[in-house]
Amino acid sequence: MPKIARPTRPLADVNLLSQADGTHEVVVCFMPDPELIFGEGDTRAFLALDASLSLKKMYGFGGPFGGDPNYVQGVARKLGNILAGITLSGQASAIYWAVSPDGGKIEEIGEFSEEDWLTASVAGPVVQKWGRGTQLLPAIQYGFEQVAKGATGTIGVIITDGIIQDEQDCINYCQNIGQTLAGQDPEPFKLVLIGIGEEVDEGQLERLDDMFEGTGIDYDLWSSGMVASMQNEADILAVVFGELTSDIVAPTGRVESQSGQVLAEWSDGLPGKFRFILPQGETAFIVHTPSQDIVQDISEVFVTA
Repeated sequence: MPKIARPTRPLADVNLLSQADGTHEVVVCFMPDPELIFGEGDTRAFLALDASLSLKKMYGFGGPFGGDPNYVQGVARKLGNILAGITLSGQASAIYWAVSPDGGKIEEIGEFSEEDWLTASVAGPVVQKWGRGTQLLPAIQYGFEQVAKGATGTIGVIITDGIIQDEQDCINYCQNIGQTLAGQDPEPFKLVLIGIGEEVDEGQLERLDDMFEGTGIDYDLWSSGMVASMQNEADILAVVFGELTSDIVAPTGRVESQSGQVLAEWSDGLPGKFRFILPQGETAFIVHTPSQDIVQDISEVFVTA
């Protein structure tokens, strides 16, 4: 599915799917609104990338001489760009986790602005070795003890492709987080865990998601989702948007073609994610809201098609 490289803000993701009749189905996602997630204040974000040995091929190191596409880098650049866009500083940090022989350490990648994320190098650990285990707790601790320290709201997106070996340690640590932060509205610390591929234990993701059920702790720390492959960038983004993007971003809205044809209209609330059909020959569309008009050019899709 062709993707617009740099959507017009506040659009975060614009994808086009060619139809047999020459039209295009367009799928649009708005940028998350940090004030709706965390309220006003110092919002921060981080990205934690599994760098265990099983994912090395997805970083472009497949075969004896490498040369495979670096799918992780493509996903990380997009996610980092989006996360930086919802922080007060305009920057988001990133780490590799599950590094070192036992998979129990992290390695910091750096902190980048929205613009810098688009070209950031994400090629795997440099200091540490690729991990042979998958220990998640160090990544959670990094987010809570370093990134979130002093912030009013923090979101972390964590990607993994394996079975989490220290599940109980993670649960114990996260229960302490829940007890510390319970009752705060909006909730100041959120984690999105994305499982990639067939080796992920979906039951583990569900147990993390539901860890506070029956405990009396009123806190929604985790959200999770499964994606078939690191190559499915749109599906990975969909998991994140599902957690971060508001159902409604404006009281009303409509989409028009460049020639003025109304393609979609909402009188009871413009959703944070929507789709419509763009007629053949149109190279742009306009999203009208009560506060602004967003013009999105899509001609790059036809140049590269």
